[in-house]
Amino acid sequence: MMSSTPTPPKVALGAPLVELLAKAAPGLPDPVLNDGHLAEEPARAYDALRQTSVEAQLLVDHCQTLLRHRYGDGYAVIEAEPLLDAGALHDDGKILTILLSWLATPLRAFDRWPLWKPLGTNLDIEPTRAAGTGYHPLHLDIVNATRPPDYSTLLCVRPDPCGGGASLTASLRRAVARLSQTERDLLAQPAFHAGDFFDLTGVGEELNPFPVLDQLRSDDGFVRFTARMLADMNPRDPLTSAARALERELIADQGRFMLQRGDLLIVNQHLTAHGRERLGDGQQQIPAEQRRLMWQMFLRAPEHTS
Repeated sequence: MMSSTPTPPKVALGAPLVELLAKAAPGLPDPVLNDGHLAEEPARAYDALRQTSVEAQLLVDHCQTLLRHRYGDGYAVIEAEPLLDAGALHDDGKILTILLSWLATPLRAFDRWPLWKPLGTNLDIEPTRAAGTGYHPLHLDIVNATRPPDYSTLLCVRPDPCGGGASLTASLRRAVARLSQTERDLLAQPAFHAGDFFDLTGVGEELNPFPVLDQLRSDDGFVRFTARMLADMNPRDPLTSAARALERELIADQGRFMLQRGDLLIVNQHLTAHGRERLGDGQQQIPAEQRRLMWQMFLRAPEHTS
């Protein structure tokens, strides 16, 4: 049964750590990129700052436990509102980039967007798109690449004034474990398709079609699932039935929670799918500059950086 946790356990940022980041950021290199990844010079400088702070290392250790424990939920929510109040939205999110670089390597996967991609609310596009108002079913980001991002992050700059848009998460590995062997065998076939692939960096090559199950360990492989692919599949095909079974298992115990201003959601895509409920009614009455706004960035785990 779906769990409802309006206020999920959050990782708080203490005042000393907020002060350290706010004071140190202006003197550190800008987050320039190399082949889509944070370049070596700023990465070294940011890590050197981490090494000066016990609070920073405690934060990293706590987040890594939440994100990587094989029996955990595979996500963390950092309560970063104090950083927003300290100017974290300035300089293209430099302070936030420094913080996340302590966990993994910042990655700009989409060539046409900045490192932090704004996801506003657009009433004129298809509702199921990222900036639309509709329901976003459970999925992995960039699922049709040979190397999807290891982590997907979303910063809540402004929650939906109409009260919608709850975040959804679900354990991929636990859902797969509840499938039959026949369903798992079908999902291991390289016969699934999802979306377009262009203007991407740092995620490998296109993988279309792909297997949902790649038979690798959870820390190496992905359960390449996106519910968006189901609409184009033949409902009579056994492959479709297997994919629908996986979706049902994901939904059966998915978590649901609201992100508030400054909440920074980090999802380990090796373990967890994520999605979003539809936004609240009355979006047409909300001025565009007051509608829901998220910032998105991806991360590459150190062991998978090349």
